[in-house]
Amino acid sequence: MSWKLFFSLLLCSFVLPLSAQIKGIVTDTDNNPIGYANVALYSLPDSVLIAGTITNETGQFSLTNEINSDAIVKISFIGYQPQILPARPEQQIYLQPDTTMLDELVVKGTLPQVRLRDDALVTSVQNSVLSKAGTANDVLKRLPAVTGDKGDFTVLGKGKAKIYINNRELRDESELDNLSSADIKEVEIVHNPGARYDASVKAVIRIYTVRKTGDGFGFDLRSTYLQTQNTDLREQLNLNYRYRGWDIFGTLKYERYAYIQDSRIEQKTFADTLWTQNNKLDIDGIGNILTGIVGVNYEISPLHYVGMKYTHTSFPGKNGMKSTTHSDVYADGAFYDRWLSIDDNRSANMPAHRMNLYYNGSVGKLTVDLNADYFRRKQSSESIITETSQEFDNRTISSENRLDNRLIASRLVLSYPVLGGKISFGNEYTNTRRDDEYMTDISMIPSSYTTIREQNGSFFAEYSRPVSVGRFTAGLRYENVRSDYFNNDVKIDEQSRNYSQWFPNFSFATSIKDAQLQLSYTAKTARPYYHQLRSNVLYVNRFTLESGNSFLRHTVIHDATLTGSWKFIQLMMSYKNEKDAIIVWTEQMEENPAVSLVTLRNLEKLPSLTAFLTVSPKFGIWSPQASAGFIKQWLTISSNSKPVNMSSPMPVASLNNSFTLPKGFILTLDTRFQGKGHNQNLYLSENQFIVNAGITKSFMNDQLSVVLKGHDLLNRQITGVTFYNEKMEIYQFNRWDTRELELTLRYKFNTGQNRYKGTGAGENEINRMR
Repeated sequence: MSWKLFFSLLLCSFVLPLSAQIKGIVTDTDNNPIGYANVALYSLPDSVLIAGTITNETGQFSLTNEINSDAIVKISFIGYQPQILPARPEQQIYLQPDTTMLDELVVKGTLPQVRLRDDALVTSVQNSVLSKAGTANDVLKRLPAVTGDKGDFTVLGKGKAKIYINNRELRDESELDNLSSADIKEVEIVHNPGARYDASVKAVIRIYTVRKTGDGFGFDLRSTYLQTQNTDLREQLNLNYRYRGWDIFGTLKYERYAYIQDSRIEQKTFADTLWTQNNKLDIDGIGNILTGIVGVNYEISPLHYVGMKYTHTSFPGKNGMKSTTHSDVYADGAFYDRWLSIDDNRSANMPAHRMNLYYNGSVGKLTVDLNADYFRRKQSSESIITETSQEFDNRTISSENRLDNRLIASRLVLSYPVLGGKISFGNEYTNTRRDDEYMTDISMIPSSYTTIREQNGSFFAEYSRPVSVGRFTAGLRYENVRSDYFNNDVKIDEQSRNYSQWFPNFSFATSIKDAQLQLSYTAKTARPYYHQLRSNVLYVNRFTLESGNSFLRHTVIHDATLTGSWKFIQLMMSYKNEKDAIIVWTEQMEENPAVSLVTLRNLEKLPSLTAFLTVSPKFGIWSPQASAGFIKQWLTISSNSKPVNMSSPMPVASLNNSFTLPKGFILTLDTRFQGKGHNQNLYLSENQFIVNAGITKSFMNDQLSVVLKGHDLLNRQITGVTFYNEKMEIYQFNRWDTRELELTLRYKFNTGQNRYKGTGAGENEINRMR
């Protein structure tokens, strides 16, 4: 802790106690705590708002009355009647259920299911049809402007979202499948995350659960069978034992993934000769993952928690893929050669290890969240390419790639009430090392051994406060990144980097009658993945090679977003400008321009606009959610010495339907559409239209559930993409075996939400290593 930070805390300790402290706990009539209720403090007799906050998970709140007059406190929460009481130093407040409001939510739909609150768009799950969706993964797939699956979700127009469950960062996607939708209270989507989040985080999804109590042993057993042209399996057992302050838990999960990809690739190279390749690519891949998790959480007191969690991931059985490519090659329109290429790629990965230690607690009004993480994973793959030529010599290319990834990370977040609001500040540190050894037996591609050592130290502060016209938040994050690049253990200064940058953020939220508005601005960064920085060259065919680019710069993103909510209607508009955006690019080899190297480069700038409108009404048993919008960029590039305008907007729409049927059946019918348009230097030339359907039924008081789903029923999850580059144009059409039947059986016994409060550290760096 710096001396300036220490002095600030010391000063606060002398100044703040001069104001009157108002503390309390909010519960329902059965003494169950109500978390995240709104608490507002007003002066009398003029009823001016003095301060505001929300209750924590245990229903507790704390406010500072800074005026010497009487005051009242108002507590409100959806589904309960608001309470207005005299402000006292300590008090317990009971909220009565608002039966009229609940009836409107279920029958008339006059209460919005999606609304704005603070920095987030909030979707209520409890007491809605979403509570019957199945798992947390199923809930996220049905949120406005959110796409993805299996823990990998993207907020459209923003990017990949970081997911939290009860303020704890998601580190294993199985946690979403482990969490039943019936146990979710609400989900928040943050379109412009503030300074407390890493500068590379573009969007945040926060899941809050219904608080469960009770000791004893519990388990959750789930079995999922998925049938396409292949068979996939998901088998998972979760165990939990709770006794007093102890919470011991474990997970054992096996997953089998098999996939088929059929592609058609047309490649034109504009050299001294026009080279044309017509390729037919078939891929058959399989992966087996076995995950074991053990952990312990101890509640020292209601204000202090400690714990640890270890995750072991192994890859048993056969893992890898086999691809077959038929190629016809033409020179200025005349037949040149015909190739048959078979690539047999096998993975032999060592187990991955991850350890998290944490402390979470409060000292007076100061809250502390401290995490430390360790990660280690070794990967290896072997490839044998057998290439047969009709007109020239045959080739066999053998290669091996070994990766060793290591990380240590820490994260400290302190929060303290100041001047009627709350300030959060802290630091984050990551230290990573990646060794990449590549060996090949072909003379045109050299072997290589590179190492990247990177340190990232960051400091941040963020202040949020309610005012009479709304709530404002402002923050600032400083990051210093030192990246050292080594080739054969010799440091290469030209490819080493040192970045120091400030990332500000600001947001203001207000209400105008029934409408809620939020305007926000953030500065963010996108760091290249480690595999994008590699220097080793991979063989594709005689005229095509592929590599990374160790000279890539970090992308800096400026994002201004306006979000609005009125009853069951929500609007989001976002303007972004990306400096040094990373795109796929090709270059011609100097010694032979007919050979293309597929690599990456930075664009000077890439501005874009995203807009979405979502409506979520309710009509009896039918709960539809419709979204429509577009993503538009402004970009012109040079291809074959001619300017190409790549500014066509890409439309996106979805319609999710839930039907509550008699005898506890839930029927879902969801559709998603993505139209043609430009994205970076790509043109998406195929309309994608996906239809999913499912039916859910619970038995034995929700202990046993059966889910039957059909995915991509029309088999239209296809892509058609044209890549524009200076001397090359590539068109690729892809189709996968995504038409799938899923059957899931799940049995729960005395299950309770995991009390583990570790939030993790260094997650973004671990993602960059993948």
